[in-house]
Amino acid sequence: AELAVVRERMRFASDLHDIQGHTLHVVKLKIALAQKLIHSDTDRVEQELAEVYALIGDTITHTKALAYGERTLNLSAELENARNLLEAADIHVRVERESEVSGSGNDLLGQVLRETTTNILRHSQAKLVCITLSAHSISVINDGVTDEVLPELSGLATLAQRVADGGGELSVAIEKNRFR
Repeated sequence: AELAVVRERMRFASDLHDIQGHTLHVVKLKIALAQKLIHSDTDRVEQELAEVYALIGDTITHTKALAYGERTLNLSAELENARNLLEAADIHVRVERESEVSGSGNDLLGQVLRETTTNILRHSQAKLVCITLSAHSISVINDGVTDEVLPELSGLATLAQRVADGGGELSVAIEKNRFR
C-alpha cells in the first residue's frame, strides 16, 4: 500500500511538472519574443501577450483537472500546440500521419509529444522537427544536436516509466546529429 501511494505521488508530481514546466518554458519564449519586438511590432507584442494570458488560464484549468483526477490529453490538440510552439521558435515542423491513433494511445502519445516538444525547445538548436504518427506510436526526430552522447534523461526517464506502465516502450537515441 505504501509503495502504491509513493507511485501515485510520483505520477502526480510528474504530471504537474509536465503541465507547469511546459507552460513556463513557452511563456519564457513568448515573453522573450515580445521583448525583442516591443519597439518595432506592437501588434505582435499584443498577440504574444494575449497568448501568454490564455496559456496561463489553460494551465490553471489543467492543474485543477490534475488535482481532481480528470486530466487527459488530446493528441490532435497537442500536435497543433507543438507545431505552433516550434514554429514560433523558428523551427520547421514536418508531420506525417501514417494512420489515426487508437483511442487508448491518444493520452499517452500526447504526453510523449508534450515532453519532447518541451525538451526540443529547452535543449536543442533544432531547425527541423519530424513527427510521425501511426496507430500505436509516435516518432519525434529533431536536428540541432551538438553532443553525440545521450545526456542524463530525467524527464524522459520518468516518461519512459509512464509509457511502460501503459504497456509501451520509449526509446531514445542520437544518430547523425539527430535526436530521436
